[in-house]
Amino acid sequence: MYTSSSSVFPRALAFVARHLGCLGLICMLQGCTTLGVELVDSAELAELKSNAAPVEETIDEAELDDALSRMVADLERQLEEAAALAKDDAVAADGTYVVKKGDYLDKIINQTVGSSPLRRDILRRAFVRANPHAFMRANPNWLLASKRLRVPEADDIKKVIFTDESRRASKQRESANPHEGWIQYP
Repeated sequence: MYTSSSSVFPRALAFVARHLGCLGLICMLQGCTTLGVELVDSAELAELKSNAAPVEETIDEAELDDALSRMVADLERQLEEAAALAKDDAVAADGTYVVKKGDYLDKIINQTVGSSPLRRDILRRAFVRANPHAFMRANPNWLLASKRLRVPEADDIKKVIFTDESRRASKQRESANPHEGWIQYP
């Protein structure tokens, strides 16, 4: 009986692929044992998970308050240094800046605060918070011309960084289930 080579070849290829797959799995398992990796079955894994108790992290309140006060002192020092390095004619004696036609907030920040190490998004929010009358819809991209901007001070920046919303969000994150929405397999 004559069989065509076209029907034998796919069967032979499937046979070889199946055996190579098994051979690859055996090599991988042998490699794990030679590397010192132990394979654990699901019952052992469940037992290991149940025995592992979460470690409670203690927070030293005094150390936290000390770190916060150092951070605030650094912030105030950096703002003073940045104001000293800023252009002298940019800010009036009363700490304000008059918006000219063609000005944008980042340009004003560069002229008034200089090369401050503070992040630009924090400075933008501080400017908007200190001058709500100069921005449409509290949007830093919608700056109105001929408005007098008060250059934010350290207290303004503290209000941006340490808001009640950020404290509420951190409390929600702490109380939330970190594994919520995860898919669990048996």
